Amino acid sequence: MKHLKKWFINLSIQRKFLYCALGITLFVLLATSISLYMTASRMVIEQTRKQSAGVINELSTNLDHYFEMVENSFDYIANNNTVQEELKSEEPYYSDGSDYFSYFSRAGQIRRLLLQGYTSVYMNDIQLYGYNGANHVLCNDSETIIKDRWELVFQKAEDAKGSCIYYNAAEDEGLIYIAKQIKDTLTMEPLGILKASIKVNYLQKMTEAARESLTAEIFLLDDDGQTILKSTEYQADGFKDRLEGTGGSFSWSIGHQDYSCVYRKSSNTGFTLVSLIPMSFLQKTVRELQKMAVLLLVGSGILCVILASALARGIAEPIERTSKAMMRFAGGDFSVRLPEGRTDEIGAMNSVFNHTIEEIEQLLKKVVEMERANKEIEFQALQAQINPHFLYNVLDTINWMARKKGEEKICHMVTAISNLMRASISNRKNMVSIAEEMKYIRDYLYIQETRYGERLTSYLDVDERLLEIEIPKMTIQTLVENAVVHGMENATWDCFVSVTGEPEGEFAVIKVRDNGVGIPEEKLRKLLDPDHPEEGKTGQERTHTHLGIYAVRKRLDYICKGKAQMEIRSEPGKGTEITLKIPYMEDRREIIDGTSGHDIGR
Repeated sequence: MKHLKKWFINLSIQRKFLYCALGITLFVLLATSISLYMTASRMVIEQTRKQSAGVINELSTNLDHYFEMVENSFDYIANNNTVQEELKSEEPYYSDGSDYFSYFSRAGQIRRLLLQGYTSVYMNDIQLYGYNGANHVLCNDSETIIKDRWELVFQKAEDAKGSCIYYNAAEDEGLIYIAKQIKDTLTMEPLGILKASIKVNYLQKMTEAARESLTAEIFLLDDDGQTILKSTEYQADGFKDRLEGTGGSFSWSIGHQDYSCVYRKSSNTGFTLVSLIPMSFLQKTVRELQKMAVLLLVGSGILCVILASALARGIAEPIERTSKAMMRFAGGDFSVRLPEGRTDEIGAMNSVFNHTIEEIEQLLKKVVEMERANKEIEFQALQAQINPHFLYNVLDTINWMARKKGEEKICHMVTAISNLMRASISNRKNMVSIAEEMKYIRDYLYIQETRYGERLTSYLDVDERLLEIEIPKMTIQTLVENAVVHGMENATWDCFVSVTGEPEGEFAVIKVRDNGVGIPEEKLRKLLDPDHPEEGKTGQERTHTHLGIYAVRKRLDYICKGKAQMEIRSEPGKGTEITLKIPYMEDRREIIDGTSGHDIGR
């Protein structure tokens, strides 16, 4: 100890200051870093756990909303006057789903009602069964309907006395049955059963985003604790006994892997959504924080050495002057300046200090100007939303008034128009799946078929394997609209429009065909001419041409990097067929201009 004291006394003042400053600074830095790291780690793990639970709760809510939508559709069908008449009729209609009906017949009306509640993407079949012998079935593949389940499902629906029930089928079927007993709206006497089977693989797709974002294993259990879907081979029997109440979380281990088990039970369906989130995922951010803490500690230590050395070699007067200048600057005085006459490190520091103040002063001015501009842009954006929102509200009001008076046809028409307006005006989604695009087409064709009556018929048949492919919004709908407006408005005969889609090799092939007036060869050549839409056109005419067939081809060329193909075959007086070949590609460009590409002009 005496030797250490003697050694310290014999050091120069500069070294004494340097060693003391480094010792104190490094000790405080190390203690502070360890304390902050431990506190931040606990906070990060807890916050990550809460965020993960929030993702699961949101997924559970989405599933509840989906089943609520199905139940609302069931209520609408069950209370429909046409359905009530059919189930009370002495001459009910028996159908296996393969018959064709007259548009205005009761069976045809019921089929359209079932079509409104049926989507082949997530449903296998939907059936309306009456105790009077009526039977209406809608299914893409009748061979997948397991009739042995009907009696059990019908019995459960009858026991529920008008409430929707859910029944989990065998695991190899991949279906969930939902059923509801239909009662007479006046006497409340039972009339029949409305049943549908929902594809489990569709529910599996709904959980994929949450599972991938959390690297978690997802389970969906029914009210009896039976597994509806799962993302792993692990069985849920191990933790079923710990699922108490409507939700919660607990720790769980499988082998050498630790998990955080988060679950939530739906009060509507009785289904329990369970997520096993690996603790390694929750600690992932902590490991990154640990690396950053080590790097920060090392960097701070090096910086402390440099600063302590500089302070030790410095002179008190320039340091004090710099300190006072920095205090004035911290107080908001941007006019402070340090002398720059020195050529040593102090002079360089003074120069940098002065230059930094000037830069910050300029940046503050720019920030104020940008803030003012942002306020103006936000105001203009709010103004731009007034008209579309006003139109939506007006259409919703008309829909409500028509529904109140029982004008179902007007309700369907207003709903279709509203859907098309939202699709064409909204810029939130520039790319949509073919499934969404087909919804727009169904709404548009419903409007036109109502308008033209028996003069126009339509046929839609797109392979399920193509429904998830994303294309620019309103691409196919534009071609369908052209087929109706330009194909049949000048035709004196009954017309049809068909949209078909099927995979061919590396392409998704979409065909839009009509038997209208056709396109003259010269006009067709101009439509496909890359220079024609901009040549000699101004104003509205130029816009319509730009957003017609030419725009569809150009946008597909851009998105698919020139690999998309468009073929048009037309004969005047016999109709037109447009074929789109869209490649299966992952590296597509994104549309960033927000345009919808919707137009009816050829």
